[in-house]
Amino acid sequence: MKNESEGMKLAKQYTPNEFEPNIYALWETSGKFAPTGEGEPFSVVMPPPNANGNLHIGHALDMTLKDILVRYHRLKGRDAIFIPGADHAGFETWVVYEKELEKAGKSRFDFSREQLYGQVWDFVDQQRGNMELQLRALGTSASWQHMTFTLDQKVIKTVYGTFKKLWDEELIYRGERIVNYCTKHQTSFSDIEVLHKTEKGKLWNIAYPTLDHIGEIIVATTRPETMLGDVAIAVHPDDERYKHLIGTRALLPILDKEIPIIADDYVDASYGTGAVKVTPAHDPNDFEIGERHNLERLQVIDTDGKMINVPAQFTGLEATQARSRVLAALKAAELLRGETDIEHAVGHCYKCGSVIQPLLKDQWFIKIKPLADEAMKRLNNGEIAFHPKSKLKEAVAYLEQLRDWNVSRQIPWGIPIPAFQNVNNPDDWIFDERVDEQHIVVNGTTYRREEDTFDTWFSSGQWPFIVTDYLEQGELSRFFPTSLMETGSDLLRQWICRMIMLSLYRTGEVPFREVYLHGMVNDERNQKMSKSKGNVINPMEVISEYGSDAMRLGIIAGRSPAQNQAFNRGAVIAGRNFANKLWNIARFVQEQIGDNHVVAPLTPRSLADHWIIRQINQAAGEIETHLENYRFSEAADTVYHVVWNDLADWYIEASKTSVNQPILSWALATCLQLAHPFAPFVTETIWQTLNYTSGVLMADHWPKLEEFDDISAEQFERLKELVSEGRWVIAELPGNQRYNLLFANDSLIEQNQTVIQHLMKLSGIEKITQPRGLRLAAANREAWLDIDSETLYEHQSNLELRLANARTRLKGLESRLDNPSYVDKAPAHLVEETRTELQETKKTIERLVNELDVIQL
Repeated sequence: MKNESEGMKLAKQYTPNEFEPNIYALWETSGKFAPTGEGEPFSVVMPPPNANGNLHIGHALDMTLKDILVRYHRLKGRDAIFIPGADHAGFETWVVYEKELEKAGKSRFDFSREQLYGQVWDFVDQQRGNMELQLRALGTSASWQHMTFTLDQKVIKTVYGTFKKLWDEELIYRGERIVNYCTKHQTSFSDIEVLHKTEKGKLWNIAYPTLDHIGEIIVATTRPETMLGDVAIAVHPDDERYKHLIGTRALLPILDKEIPIIADDYVDASYGTGAVKVTPAHDPNDFEIGERHNLERLQVIDTDGKMINVPAQFTGLEATQARSRVLAALKAAELLRGETDIEHAVGHCYKCGSVIQPLLKDQWFIKIKPLADEAMKRLNNGEIAFHPKSKLKEAVAYLEQLRDWNVSRQIPWGIPIPAFQNVNNPDDWIFDERVDEQHIVVNGTTYRREEDTFDTWFSSGQWPFIVTDYLEQGELSRFFPTSLMETGSDLLRQWICRMIMLSLYRTGEVPFREVYLHGMVNDERNQKMSKSKGNVINPMEVISEYGSDAMRLGIIAGRSPAQNQAFNRGAVIAGRNFANKLWNIARFVQEQIGDNHVVAPLTPRSLADHWIIRQINQAAGEIETHLENYRFSEAADTVYHVVWNDLADWYIEASKTSVNQPILSWALATCLQLAHPFAPFVTETIWQTLNYTSGVLMADHWPKLEEFDDISAEQFERLKELVSEGRWVIAELPGNQRYNLLFANDSLIEQNQTVIQHLMKLSGIEKITQPRGLRLAAANREAWLDIDSETLYEHQSNLELRLANARTRLKGLESRLDNPSYVDKAPAHLVEETRTELQETKKTIERLVNELDVIQL
């Protein structure tokens, strides 16, 4: 950290890669990422990235949004903390490691659970540092000393405590239920983890001969192979077509087995034939029907996806192979009654893409209703604010229909479920944390360890009160409930809702006060990124090319909450240009104030001095308002305009005729404070080179309002309008020369001739009594450019030609944007450029019309 009296000259160019690593090291060694214990707490927790993975572009957006807020609140004097974490990513990590085993010709079954756990731990430990380095490259100001890994002992202790509480209160049960099973990875998933894809399929009509009446009942199904496990046919009790068959029997084709025809309100009489086959072991809805009617559960597909408990000609076949053979057998028996092409949602494993099999399996479940009811009550009471607000209703709707939560996972990598089964009594289970032992003896009875691990969402659902050590009232407990949960909108159900339920259950408190949900970052054509498409954008490559600040500014540009939007490389380039502009402003200021500058009270002397104070004051207020309301893009736009337009384009140019060193140095330092949350690296780098700033910028303070004269500031605004109009007209005039500005009774011009002449690049300014030349269209100004009639005529002709061309261009742009094919298929940045060009063209037309009106007066 520099000395207060020290400063150094800025290099001619800002090259991010030369400065960013050193600046981050400066922040980290300064200890300013840690909380201070002073001020109102502000806390966010990191949705823990996969410890053994690399960050993707979604992480870049996610971390940037949170870091902007933490840096802003830190400057505002709050005790701000960004609590970091890393996820063991149970299933995702296991999938990666299983591929490593396959490469070595091994499988999980070649090792004990302890061996596998140790191997995966070593594998993750080797990869873990990459993710944390990438978070640093993004500028993430996390309190690294408070890093939590999801397999840390404090995590396991809390998870076991929650499980024990659920166990003691009889909210945990082990039961044979339908689970979503991936036959490739040999594990079950909760409902929310299943990826549903709309696919083309067929609905087959199959005739089941009736035994108590002459005829048949036709059943519609999309999965004929499961009919080998049918135990009933169900119809709606009010369906007039089938009322006479309720309570009678039908013959199950192929097996020639008698099954009952039952009535159940679940059946949709309008779907298919209105009669459905009931296979309780292979469909969650059929399972519920079976529970209500005390039906047998006959499993015909095993965990490998192959047929079992079926006739020999089907045994061992994959389910899809069995489907073809069942259909052939039905056709041979003349029991097929047609088929219909349909589109339906089919569940897939979100990792390997294989079709999920609903299978009957003993698993650990949480009785979710009491937890969901309390969560809905608190949400409806308004205890958590959602951004956007519509997500509150979505969360409540999800909780209303939530079924019991299967928390068992059949993988060795994760937190072991602390339960043991009596070796002599399969119904006798006990809670015990000695999960490192395969067998334990309790009161003379031997118990065998449960081999499943917890669903990762069960542990991560407790994340806010784990990382803040709230239950133990530890060092960070004052930060719970956390101020904000910012994460992707796709995590509303599986993570946000579960954190709310588990936090209320364990602590009685909501886990966070507000929720902000961002949308997905798509590729530059607004298509979802995937490795198979080859359109994945690596944020580290973007940072390497443009710098971290450019990435941060670019990725938040134009974004709205919960909206999936395209990655805009043009916005990243604009971010890089902003960093360069700020750098050049700083170089100019350093030259003007010299090496021995001393901070002095602000004493505005010129109209421009008053105006820049007003503009920076206003910008600070607008940025505060935007950030308090999570309008990140609008806040960044305000920073951009106050730095680029107000400070660089106007104040610095105006100050070249009369330098006010205290105000010039204040304006730069204040703009660095305003820009720091968005572009931390370049602002800190400049701050460290200035000879009149001290400490680290990230731990400094938010700008304080300074006094100015509003009338003087407004006079400079009028002066700006005159100069802007004059610049535009001069640029349109034929030839390339400097002109005289003529004015009559205009005190603003008369009293500010030097600055106006400099800003408009005039050859001179002259007061006249008789108007001549071309009058400027600036409001309430008696000012003319001194041009002859021939130049005026040529100028008018050029304006008329430009107006005609602009109107033609406007029609073309409007036509392009009215074409759905262009808007939907063209790269997002091109569409946005077209929209911008349309608005600029409209402004040009308006200006040309105004200029022609003035000429023709």
